[in-house]
Amino acid sequence: MGTMGTGDDRGGKAVVITGASAGLGAQVARERARRGDRLALVARRADRLGRVADEVRGLGGTAFCLAEDLADPEAPARVVEAAVDRLGGLDVLVNNAGIGLPDYFGRCEPGAIRAQVEVNLTAPMMLARLAMPYLVESRGVIVNIGSAIVGLASPVLGAYGTTKAALSYWSDALRREVRHRGVRVCLVELGPVETEFFEAVGRLGGRERGLLGRPPMGSVYNAMRDRPPGAMTIPVASAARRISALIDAPRARAAVPRRLVWPVRVMGAFFGAFPWLADVSVSAMIRRVEREQAAARSTGPDGGEPAGR
Repeated sequence: MGTMGTGDDRGGKAVVITGASAGLGAQVARERARRGDRLALVARRADRLGRVADEVRGLGGTAFCLAEDLADPEAPARVVEAAVDRLGGLDVLVNNAGIGLPDYFGRCEPGAIRAQVEVNLTAPMMLARLAMPYLVESRGVIVNIGSAIVGLASPVLGAYGTTKAALSYWSDALRREVRHRGVRVCLVELGPVETEFFEAVGRLGGRERGLLGRPPMGSVYNAMRDRPPGAMTIPVASAARRISALIDAPRARAAVPRRLVWPVRVMGAFFGAFPWLADVSVSAMIRRVEREQAAARSTGPDGGEPAGR
C-alpha cells in the first residue's frame, strides 16, 4: 500500500472514493471538495491520484491517497483501516472502481473474469462490510456505481454485466438490512459517461482484433464497443454532480442518464417476456459475424489470396 499527502480531521464528511484517479471518480472527488469534505482517494495509479488530491485541496477539501489494486483480496481491509485512521471515522463510501473487458465468455481469459469479479463486486462488498461499524456510528451512506447494461444481457459483456447485476441485487438487499440502523445505500444505474472508460475497454478488450465484429442489437451494443455518440452520453461533470447529490440526499436508485437507461429497461422487459426471440435473433447475428470473420481471415485484402502469404 502507498499513501501520500496529509488529511485533515476537521470539517466536512469523511469520504472514501474508489477509482478516483480519473474520470467519474476524480470528478466526484472535486464535487465533494467544494463541500469541504475529507477524502480518501483510492486507485492503482499513485501519480494520477496525487494530481487529483492537489486539485481537491485547491477546491477547499482535504485528501490523502491510497495506491491500491482492488483486485488484491487484501486491499479492502487496508483501505478501510487507513481511511478510518487518517480521517478519524467514515461517513461515506463511494464504490466507483470498475473494469470491463468485453469478449464472448467462451474466449475470456480466466484471469480477466476473476479480475472483473474482484474489482466490480467483491471489493465493494468487502469495503462495505469492513466499513459498516463506522457507517452505523455516523449514520452514513454507501453509493454503489452500477450499470444500465444489466437491463439487457449482452453476449460480449457477460462477465461485466454479471458483476453489475449482482451489485444491484446486493445493493437492494443491503439497503433493506441496514436502513433501520441509519445507513443509506444508493445504487446509481449508470449509462455511458464521457470518461476514459471506452478507451480503456478498447485497449483491454483488444478492439484491434475485431473482437466484437458487427455487434448484435445495433446501437446498444455499439455503445459498449466504441465511444457512443454524444446524444447517448452525459458529461462526466453532470454525472458527478448527480452522484454527489446522493450523498447529501440519499435515495435507493438514480438513473444516469435517464434517456439511455429507460430504453434499455424497455428492451430488457420485452426480451424478458419473450426470451426465445432474443435468443434466436442474437444467436443468428453472432453466427453471421463469426462466418464473416472466418471468411476475412481465410482470404487476403483482395478477397482471393490467403492472408499472410
